[in-house]
Amino acid sequence: MVAKSLLDIDLKELLRLIEERTGVKLPRDIIETYLDTEHDLLFIRFREPRGVEVGEPLPLKMPVTLFTEEDTGEVTALEVIGISKLLIEF
Repeated sequence: MVAKSLLDIDLKELLRLIEERTGVKLPRDIIETYLDTEHDLLFIRFREPRGVEVGEPLPLKMPVTLFTEEDTGEVTALEVIGISKLLIEF
């Protein structure tokens, strides 16, 4: 499935499956979502960081980066490169 619109993506199910595969608890409050179909990228912002934000790759076949606030470890965002392939994987 190639995501042509955010309406094509079940974000709640996608987050649940990423949690299941990685063991990382993700927030359910989303303040911003961006789909770049040209670069096959999905970005989800859960909250704005108060300080320095750091990214860490998650153990999935596709490049998925989890962003957290450096001082608190709170999850702030998630970036998925190759979202169309990830949707097929799930």
